[in-house]
Parts: sequence; structure tokens; C-alpha cells
Amino acid sequence: MSIHHHLLALSNRLNFWVERLLLLAGVAISLILFVQVLARYAGHSLSWSEEVGRYLLVATTFLGATVAYKRAHFIGLAGFGARFGLVTEQVITRSLQALTLGCFGLITWYGVIYTLKAWNQTSTAIQMPMSLPISVLPLSGLIFLLHILTDITRSKAAAKGQVVADDEDPA
Repeated sequence: MSIHHHLLALSNRLNFWVERLLLLAGVAISLILFVQVLARYAGHSLSWSEEVGRYLLVATTFLGATVAYKRAHFIGLAGFGARFGLVTEQVITRSLQALTLGCFGLITWYGVIYTLKAWNQTSTAIQMPMSLPISVLPLSGLIFLLHILTDITRSKAAAKGQVVADDEDPA
């Protein structure tokens, strides 16, 4: 089995769990905000609800972006290089993959540094270590790196005629 097949299986499996986590986060945000509205209507305020909702929304944004990348729902330049020939299209594709890999590598690296710096800080309302909500940066960066490496190896596997469809799980 090629490295592409292993990366694809891991990428698909991880994406499956991230999608489930996003569903849970969305439900949690909805419930928290609904309870907060009811509590304010009753004359009370839940001091923790806005903070938890904000952190869940940030996590949903970053993790949701990894799912969007995996599903190829970002606005892209697909077919742009086709006007100039196959070689130009491949050069553009590989250049974009390298730039994306570098970008998310930096996000992951600095996300880890920032998470470690926030280790001793706590949030205002729930006194949670700030490294927990900040850790979504390097976590989503690692997921992006996995998806990008899967795309890069797919390009190489395609050149050898060994491509597996994205929705197939070879494992």
C-alpha cells in the first residue's frame, strides 16, 4: 500500500471525527445561547455562557475550515492553469500546494508556541487554562497539513496511475 493510501485513510478518518465534533459544538453553542436568552428573560445572567460560546465558535471556525478544505469547498483556482497547458497547470498546482503547506506549517508552529505561552493564564469567567481554547490553532494546522500532504501525494500517485477516489477508504 502506498503512502498516499495511508495518508488518505488517516485524512478521511480524521475528517469523519472532526465533522462529528463540529456537530456537537454547533449543538452546544445553540443550547448555551438558548439557555442564556431564557436566563436573561428570567432576570438572571449566566456569566460563563458568552465565554464558552465564543471559544466554541472559534473552534468551529478553525476546525470547519479543515473540513471545507477536505471537501474542496474553498474558492479555488481549479482549471486556471489549464488554459496554458498541462505543464503550467501542474506548476501552478504544486506551487499552491507548497505555499499552503508552508503557511499551515507556520500556523501550526506558532500555534504551539502561543499555546505553551498561555499555559498559566486562565479565562475570566470559567477559570479554564487559556491554552485549551488556543490549542485549536495548532490542532487545526496539523489537520490542514495532513490534508495537504494527502493532496500532494495524490498528485504524485496520479502521475503513476495509482489514484484512489477521495471518498474511498483503502484501509
